Amino acid sequence: MRYLKAIMLALLFVVSMLFFVQNNGPLSTSLQLEFNLITLHLISIPLPLYLFVLAAFLLGVVFSLSFLLVDRIRLSLELKALRRQHAALEDEALALRTLPLNQTENKPHPGV
Repeated sequence: MRYLKAIMLALLFVVSMLFFVQNNGPLSTSLQLEFNLITLHLISIPLPLYLFVLAAFLLGVVFSLSFLLVDRIRLSLELKALRRQHAALEDEALALRTLPLNQTENKPHPGV
């Protein structure tokens, strides 16, 4: 599975490089962003379009990794709680196994 992930990552890298090489002209055009709010008027410096594409890709990676990290932490905490519960139940089962069966409190009731 690890090799499959590495192959897929290399394939993604090659495809993205082909995309950028084949679309070098259109992606090199300058783009200037503006933000107008009542009295606030902000204008960015002219930046090439491929910079915005790369930034969007990196933001997507960061958001995806953050969601996966949160899920991983949640699952590890749940696993820790379940292991603790499993150990407690094993201790209880071991304690119950050592009780003799001929005592009256350990015999099943006839109505059950």
